[in-house]
Amino acid sequence: MLTLLRRIPFMPPGRDLRLVAASAFFLYVGFGIYSATFFNFANDVVRIRPEQLGVLESLRETPGFAMVFVLALAMHIAEPVLGSAALMLMALGFVGYSRTSTYAPLVFYSVVWSIGLHMWMPLQSAMTLALAEEDKKGSRLGQVGACAGFGTALGITCVVLLGEKVSYSNWYASAAALMFVGALVCWFVKRDLSPPDKPRLVFRRRYSLYYALTFLEGCRKQVFITFAVYVLVHKFNTPMHSVALLMLINNIVNLSIAPFVGRLIDCVGEKRVLATSYSCLIFVFIGYGLIKHSGVLYVLYCMDNLLYLSTYGLTTYLSRTADEQDIVPSLSMGVTMNHLAAVAVPVTGGLIWSSVGYTYTFLAGAGVVMASLFFALRIRDAKPLCGN
Repeated sequence: MLTLLRRIPFMPPGRDLRLVAASAFFLYVGFGIYSATFFNFANDVVRIRPEQLGVLESLRETPGFAMVFVLALAMHIAEPVLGSAALMLMALGFVGYSRTSTYAPLVFYSVVWSIGLHMWMPLQSAMTLALAEEDKKGSRLGQVGACAGFGTALGITCVVLLGEKVSYSNWYASAAALMFVGALVCWFVKRDLSPPDKPRLVFRRRYSLYYALTFLEGCRKQVFITFAVYVLVHKFNTPMHSVALLMLINNIVNLSIAPFVGRLIDCVGEKRVLATSYSCLIFVFIGYGLIKHSGVLYVLYCMDNLLYLSTYGLTTYLSRTADEQDIVPSLSMGVTMNHLAAVAVPVTGGLIWSSVGYTYTFLAGAGVVMASLFFALRIRDAKPLCGN
C-alpha cells in the first residue's frame, strides 16, 4: 500500500508520515460521504427543525471538552493506538447512522462518532508534527491535510456519481467500513513519537493567545458548519446531488491549495496568513447573511472553506512557541477551548434563526471573525524561513 501512496504527488515522505496521511485519507473518504448526504438526510428523512439542528450540533460538539482527559490516556498509551481507537469509535457511530431515521438515535450516534473525531483531531496534528522535519512542519501539516482533502473529495464524488441510487443506510455503512480501514492503518505507525515525561494537562498563561484564537475559531466554524448547507437545503431546496457537487468542487480547490498554504505559513508567518484570512471572512459572513441568491451563496460557501485552511497557522504558532513536551497536551487543550464556544453557538444560532431569521445568525458570526482578527494581529512574527 505504501508503494501506491508514494505516487500521490502531495503525499509526505517517510513510512510513518505516509501511514498517518493514509489513516486521514480513509477517515475522510467516509466523512466525505457523510458530509454530502447528512443535511438532505436530516431534512428529508428526520425532518429536523433549525432549533433541533442547533441542539444536535451542540451535543455533538460536547465531546470536545473531553480532550483534556485524552492526555491522561496519552501518558500510558501511544498516540497511534489512541488514533486507532478514535477511528473505531467513528466507525461504530456511522454503523448506528445506517440503522436510524429518527431524531433521538441520530443525536446519540452523532455523539458516539464525535467522540472519535475529537480524539483524532489533536492526534493527527501531533503525530504529523512529531514526524516532520523541524523546518517543514507547516508543509507536512499541509500535505497530510491535502491527503485528508483528497479523501473527502473522493467520498463526495461517490455521492455525486451515485446520489439517490444508494440508500442512506448503505452510504453510512460504507463510511463506517472505510473508517475501520483507517483504524487498521493507524495501528502500524511507530509508537515512540513524543517524550515519555509529557505532562497530563497543560494550561499555561503564555499560550493564552493560542487558546483565545482557538476559542473564537470554534465560534466561527460552528456557525458555518451547522447552518451554511442547511440554509441551502432548507431555504433554497438544494437537492443532495447539488450539495455533493458543490462540496466536491470546494474540496478539489482545497486539495490543490492546502500544500501551498502550508508553505506560505512557513514563508511569511502565521500573523500575515491569519490576518488576511479573517479580513476576508468578515465579508463572507456578512454576504451569506444578506444575499438571497443561491449561486452567490455557493461561492461564499467555497470561500469560507478555502480560508479555513489558514488555521494550520494556529497549530504551527503553538509548535513554534510551546515547549516540546507541551505540544501534544496543548493541542488537546486547544481543541477543548475551541469547544467551549462550539457547544453554545449552535443552540444560540438555532434560536436566533427561529426567532428573527438566519441573517442575524451569520451577522453574529461576522462579529466573531472581527474579534479573531484583533487577536491574530497580536501574534509575534518569527523570522520567515524562506523570506518574503
